[in-house]
Amino acid sequence: MKLKSLFAGTLCVLATCPSYAQNLDREIEGPLHTVSGREFQTYTEYVDSGLVGIDPLRCISHKAVAGSFSGGADCTLGFTNPSSAYDPVEIIEINVVFHVLRSTSGTQGNITLAQLETQIDILNEDFQGLAGTPGANGFNSAIRFKLADTDPQGNAATGVTYHDNTSWFNDSGNYWSSTSWDATRYLNIYTNNASGSLGYITRFPQESGAGTAVDRVVALWSTVGRNAPYGFPYNQGRTVTHEVGHYLGLFHTFQSGCGSAVACYTTGDVICDTNPESGPEFGCAVGSQSCGSTDPIRNYMNYSYDTCMQNFTQEQSARMRCAIEHYRPLVGTVIPGGLGLPYCEVVSNSTGLDAVLDASGSSEVSMNDLQMEASDMPMNQFGYLLTSQTQGFVASPGTSSGNLCLGGTIGRYVGQVQNTGGTGTFDVPVDLTMIPLSPPVAVQVGETWNFQVWFRDQLITGPTSNFTNGYEIMFE
Repeated sequence: MKLKSLFAGTLCVLATCPSYAQNLDREIEGPLHTVSGREFQTYTEYVDSGLVGIDPLRCISHKAVAGSFSGGADCTLGFTNPSSAYDPVEIIEINVVFHVLRSTSGTQGNITLAQLETQIDILNEDFQGLAGTPGANGFNSAIRFKLADTDPQGNAATGVTYHDNTSWFNDSGNYWSSTSWDATRYLNIYTNNASGSLGYITRFPQESGAGTAVDRVVALWSTVGRNAPYGFPYNQGRTVTHEVGHYLGLFHTFQSGCGSAVACYTTGDVICDTNPESGPEFGCAVGSQSCGSTDPIRNYMNYSYDTCMQNFTQEQSARMRCAIEHYRPLVGTVIPGGLGLPYCEVVSNSTGLDAVLDASGSSEVSMNDLQMEASDMPMNQFGYLLTSQTQGFVASPGTSSGNLCLGGTIGRYVGQVQNTGGTGTFDVPVDLTMIPLSPPVAVQVGETWNFQVWFRDQLITGPTSNFTNGYEIMFE
């Protein structure tokens, strides 16, 4: 099945077309889409056909044809330069606000905070290629996401707003005008019926209007989060991953068909390390080929099933980081020193909290000022730091709860055993010249090391110890 250019012949962006509904119904030359042998001439005809659940429009985002509107010559709408300047040396953190648009009665479109938190987890798994997750095969772009904990006025927030309005739930009306948080500083994600698609964006970062209230990601509410109510095959949160990829400047892997092999940074999806593809993948046909190479069916920017999607590439990472730097500079906060990527599931301890490991100082080997900080542990218990260059996810049997997040050869800072005291916290200085292996080793520039804290938890029945999350640091 081939999806033809959804926006050929129009220069308007979804929300700025004379009529949004008209844009969805716009007649185009040739069939829009062929599903189960039926051809559809309009979007609404397709959505009303009853076949959406079989083969929905994965997204109705477009590739703009206008020129760029600001700097960033390395990642314009028509060119990518995957320069080493955009290597993921430092962590870029993006504040997300979900606007949950429900029907007036609140009965349609509701998504719990817990479910939205799983979507944040999925974004981090996918954009960071976290080991032990479905995104493990992807490149670590060092872009991470968090629910905004402060609103534009500086008030404490959950990063989620709820609005009960059936018109808005049906993706009608200028709902963004009154609900958007400062789009230069927040990624605004709206959930509703997404006009019959799985999702879309209204602005690529290089386009006019990026950073204004209209600039947003829209996702079908039932696809959001892990094990979402949509059901197979679009229930593992990859709709939001796909659309956020667009929001950060990526095009579909099949953009404009095969493009040119000798001009892959200026044709097709303007990325060379994604194999060219003549049309989208609507399932998971492993090994399918077009354009003389294997199709990138596992890439998040295809139309594949959620469970089929597994990766962004290194050059896609460079393009996204370039787009943040030049077109969305305020939406991403660079974490000083390039510190850390938390990973690995945490099991709550006797305090009812998840013990968390964080870091301060610098990831620069020459500075040697790294400090690992564990918190939310039970009071007056003992613990110590672990480290390894290998990640692992092993449910610990016997006397321990939680997961051992390390694999391979593990170093133990048993000479620095600490008591959590009355605050349930402790800090461990890490001497990068003396990692406690046998024999001790020194951290080298370019190496990645993982850290975790084991601690006693004798205030509960059953297992008597637990773990924090794992924490990954790439040293420079």
